[in-house]
Order: sequence, then structure tokens, then C-alpha cells
Amino acid sequence: MKMTTQTILKALALFLGLSMVAALVGCSSTAAPSPTIGVTVASGNNQAATVGTAFGTALSVTVTSNGSPASGVTVTFTAPSTEPNGSFATGGATDTETTNSSGVATTSQAFTAGTMSGSYSITASATGGSSNATFTLMNTAGAPTTLTATGGASQYVTVSTSPAGALVANVTDGDGNPVQGVSVTFTAPTTGASGTFTSTGNNVETPTTDVNGNATVSDFVANATQGGYNVVASSTGLTPVDFALTNSAAPVADGNYVFYLNGTDSFDGSIYIVTGAFTVTGGAIVNGEQDFEDFNEALVQDSINPVGSAITATGDNNFQIILTTCLGSDCTQTDGGLGVSGVETINGALFPLNTSKGYISEFDSSATSSGEFDLQDPVAAAATPSMGYAFGLGGVDINDAPLVIGGVINVDGSGSISGTGSIFDANDNFSGTTFQGETLATSMVSPPDSFGRVLFTLNPTDALDFPQILLVGYIVDSSTIRLVESADIYSATLGGAASSQGANTGTFSATSINGASYVASMFGSDANGTLQTAGVLSFSSSGTLSGYVDFNDLTGAEPVTPDPVTAPAFTVDPTGRVTAAGVTDAGAVANFNLQMYLDGNGHAYVLTLDSTDAVGGFGSLQTSSSLTDADFKHVYAMDTGGVDGMGDGPFSTVGQVKANGASDTISSPASYADFNWLFETNGADETFGGTYALSTPGILSASITGLDFDSSFTNPDAVDIYLIDTDGDSVLIETDTNQLMLGEISKQ
Repeated sequence: MKMTTQTILKALALFLGLSMVAALVGCSSTAAPSPTIGVTVASGNNQAATVGTAFGTALSVTVTSNGSPASGVTVTFTAPSTEPNGSFATGGATDTETTNSSGVATTSQAFTAGTMSGSYSITASATGGSSNATFTLMNTAGAPTTLTATGGASQYVTVSTSPAGALVANVTDGDGNPVQGVSVTFTAPTTGASGTFTSTGNNVETPTTDVNGNATVSDFVANATQGGYNVVASSTGLTPVDFALTNSAAPVADGNYVFYLNGTDSFDGSIYIVTGAFTVTGGAIVNGEQDFEDFNEALVQDSINPVGSAITATGDNNFQIILTTCLGSDCTQTDGGLGVSGVETINGALFPLNTSKGYISEFDSSATSSGEFDLQDPVAAAATPSMGYAFGLGGVDINDAPLVIGGVINVDGSGSISGTGSIFDANDNFSGTTFQGETLATSMVSPPDSFGRVLFTLNPTDALDFPQILLVGYIVDSSTIRLVESADIYSATLGGAASSQGANTGTFSATSINGASYVASMFGSDANGTLQTAGVLSFSSSGTLSGYVDFNDLTGAEPVTPDPVTAPAFTVDPTGRVTAAGVTDAGAVANFNLQMYLDGNGHAYVLTLDSTDAVGGFGSLQTSSSLTDADFKHVYAMDTGGVDGMGDGPFSTVGQVKANGASDTISSPASYADFNWLFETNGADETFGGTYALSTPGILSASITGLDFDSSFTNPDAVDIYLIDTDGDSVLIETDTNQLMLGEISKQ
């Protein structure tokens, strides 16, 4: 059909009309967009007010709708529910206001700072708003009201040195908030026992409190006069406080000291071992280094920072070592993973007749442990180890299973170990004799550093079961090296010691031990948990073994105390390795396989190769077969470690024993111990006493009251004491089920 011009125009008009209708219909089905509500701070931000007082400026916000002031909008101001904070006049944490014609909402209630100083935020939210406005406010401390001695009080200070802990006084307001900018004057006596402040060169220093309210002296150096005195801290309008200090003689002579500790940490209850050396000059610790290994972390080598480190005598004839550990030789960073924030506190007891050595125990909340420290022989510490070393190691394997290793390392070259004359045995998780008679391939030992630190690189022939083992050693003297495993492929956690065989290397035979008796103490595990063992082992010229043994795992399984033991035979290798299989316990509790490693100088390392236990430890040659209670008669240093009977954790003690061989008594208060109980508490000068009697030659049966942890030191403990010599040096073991306790008593 032919369309005319008029027809086309009518059609176009109809199309446009329909399009407009469709557009109108579409518009009528779409909602109008919501206005955008904004909230911004108008006034009152970044204010400060003294605690307990009102802020000077009211808080206000501006509310807009699509950019224009919005009136009649509800705004809620909200303060934090926890301190530091504040409150509105009604005592609440919120205030609700309505915006005026200018879109401004202002708090009508006064806002008052709370009682705790510090910064915090208040939020303002509007109904329908997509975000909040935030006010930052600060509560400032009030006027100072209290002065407190918070650091460095009640210290023993070695004469002419600085105390281990800096003197710190703290200033607070009436609500306990620290007050900054307060001058505190520290004053020491002008005569007698006293000291001077480094910054002033005299007996007075006036530091100012920091943001934490602490006024800390720059440094304080004790003078040469021994005795007690007070350093007084004072500030205008505040009650002065005293810092009781005691200047004492240096507990040890100058020199390098090697220390060793083995125990349990409080972080996860795993085994840890630390050994190292520090230098004492003029009664002060001036440098040092240590190697630390924990089952749950790799070995860490640290320097010892002289700042904060100290060795001081204490009022109970014991002494205390404080070591500040740090990373790198320049000590730029404290090793916060060790001790308490990088500071290890160690208590000790010097040997009465040999003050160049003593027993030590960790005395802080990071761990509990036992060990020893010794004056280092500088000549021996400068020489690379040579010839044979009998050694013993104890700890756990890579899977945290009990592990003991003992043997002989023969350094038969210049720092080299060919493997000839070297042998070791291992009991890994009750492996019995599976790893008996292991040997070494070519190995080596490094020259010592300035602290007598060496590294044994051991390559066992049985590389499948024993990958390369690295042992860090600190040389004590020509006889002893303290050992800790380093970060190696074997990945166990082990510590112990090595004893030089010297000219005895490779010359041992049955005659080396015939007629000899060794008093030994061993520690490890059995199926019931921790196992402790002590006893005396006698080797006859006819080739048989006899003696007595006590063991305790808190099951009460031991029917006889002490148990007689026998073995039909023993053998002695030229290396000094002694083997006695099938040692029979007269109590019919268990038989055991015994290995010993002799140094030929009266010392031995001992372990068992059993499928029911794994224990290892140290032995000493008994000097007489007729020792009696009359030989236990002196003042001794004592070190013990164990586990309480309630499963609360390990403990350690270090202190002094005073025995009277005429009356067979252990006296209190002359006998005392500093104790550290993992996960629980620690304390100094716990006194104890008791009685003892001869059980059989060389063995005393004792009852001691004052060392039982679970009963708050009130229960008597049954203890057997194995005498080593006529001086009464001995080892002790608890034999009841109150707790496990194994230790050493020594005069020199």
C-alpha cells in the first residue's frame, strides 16, 4: 500500500505518544534515592582533663543530608565501657542529642574523665548515618600522692661494683596512675657503707619520672666498705622510701667461670640445657657467652651483657648470679626468649673448702634446673682437647623420648678424631642393647675460643641411626668439659660432660677397676615417668659385681631400701668402657644392663641399656669400704632436683647441709635451701633438719623434714645417703613416695 505523507505523520505521532507513556510508567515504578547522612566532628576533639574532672569543651558534631545541614536528627555519643574512659553527667556512657537548624548536635551533659589515665575514643552516631564521628580524649594523672620503691631494693652488692638491678622509684596519683615529670631525689649515706651515682659523682642524684611514673638512677656504684645501708628516695610532699642495700665482698675471685644447668622450662614443660662461661673482674661480671638448647627451639648462642649482670654474696652464705643475655658480640639486642625477658637469675652454694666452685640452680620463673659452676683453668681452656675423653649425655631424642648416651671420644690427632679407640652406647626410648658398641668415623674438634668454647663434630659409623652430632663444649680445666648438643642433623636435646683420660687413654683393663667401688647417681625415665637411681657398685678382683641400688619412680615398687645387686661378670675394654649385663636386683623388681666409662682419675659416667628404662649419670670412686655415719660430720654444699608427688612439676634446691657425725643429726637452721618449684613458687632459706643412722657400710638411712614440697615442707622424707669419702661427700636419694629427690652433697 502506498503511504501518503499524512499517514506517515500520524504514525510518527502515535509512536512518540506511546514512548512518552512508557517512560512515564517506568519513572513511576522507581523509588527516590535515600539522602546521604554524614557526621563530622565540630568541636571538643583532642582534649585532655585530669582524672575525675570535667572536660572544658562540650562535644559536638555536624550532621548533613546530601551535603546540607540536617535538623532534627538524633545523635548518640558513646564512651568506652572499660578504662581508661569517662562518663556523662547522668553517670552513664551515652548521651543522646538532636541536631538544631544548623545540623549541629552538642552534648548537654558534662563529660567527666574517669579514674585511669590514658587515651581513648568517643563515637558519635546519627540515625541513618553511614559512618561515625570519633573524638580522641586524654585522661591525665592527678597530683602525685605516693612514692614507691619498685626496683633495686633489698639487694646485695659486691663492693666497688654496681647492683644487678637499677634503683627505680615510682610516683602515682591518688588513683594509682603514673605521674610524669616529677623530680625524685636519691640520697646515699655520706659515711660508712654506701656508694656514689655515676651522673653526679657524689651521693645524690635527682632523676625525673618518665611516662610510666618511673624515676631511674643513671648508675650506682657501691664503695669499698662492707655493710648494710639505705638509699633514700624523696620528693616534695611525698613520704620518702628506702632502698635497703648491703655491700659485700665478692663471693669469688677474679677469672673465667664455666657454668652448666640442666632442667625444665616453664613455657611448655620441656627439657632445656645451658652452659657457658663469664668473666669476673673486680667482683663484677664484665663479659661472657653461653649456649642454650631447648627441646622446642634450636640452640641459641648468646653473649652476656655486663650491663645488668652481677655475681653477689647473699646473707645466707649462698650467692646469686644474674646474667643479662644478648644477641651478637656487640649486645645490641636482648635475647628475650631466655630467662625472664632475657635475664637469667641463678642461685648457688659455694663448696665450703673450695670457693672456686659451687652448685647452682635457676631461681626465676622461666625454669627449674640443677648444675654447677667452676673456676676455669686458663691454660687448659686455651688448648685444643687431645687424647681420650669419657663422656655422658642425657636428654630426649627428636621425638621427645628419653635418651642417654655414653662412651669414649679419642682425639688422636691435632683436633682430629680418626675413630680408633672411640666408642659409644645409646639407650633411645628403652631400646635396650640395640645401640650398644657404636663407633665413630673420621670426626674433629675445634680449637677453643677466648672462653674455652670448642665444637665436637662427631660422625657415627651408623649414620642411619645416628646422623652427624655436634656437641658444644666449655673447657673447665684439664679434666672436665661441659657439653650441650648444638643445632645438628641428629636433632636431639642433650647435655652432660666429658672427663679427660689423659695418659690413661687406651690402657684400661680389668685391673683398672678390680677392687674398686663407684658411687653413682642416675636420672631418666621408665614406663611410669621420671626415674631416679643411686647406689654403690663394687667390682671384685674375681670378676664379679656387687653393691646396693635405690631407685624411685613414685610407684612404691621398690620393696628393699637399699637393694643388694649382683652380676656374675663384667668386662673392661681398653677404651675404659665397662660392661655388666644382667645385673640382678635382690628385690626382684628388675634386672638391668650396666655401662660405665672410666677416666682413670676417679670419675665415671654410667647408663643402662634396658628395654624398661633409660637412665644415665655420674659416678665417683669410693675411697674406703668402711665409711660410717661418723664420716658425715661437716658443713656441705647441697644440690638436689626432682619431681613432687602431686604432679605439679619439677623442683630444684641449692643450699647448705650441716651434719653432726657424733649425734647423727642434720641441724636446722644451719641447714637451709633456696628452692625453685616449676609452675608454683620459689623461696630462699628454707630450713630443714633430720636424723640419720648407718644402714650398711657407706650407706646412711635418714629422715629429713623441711624439703617436702607438697606438704609445705612439713612431711619427713625417707632418704638414703651414699658416702663417697671420709669427708662425707655423698649422693642422696629419696626412697618414699612423697616426691622424687636426687642430689649431691660436697665439701670440696
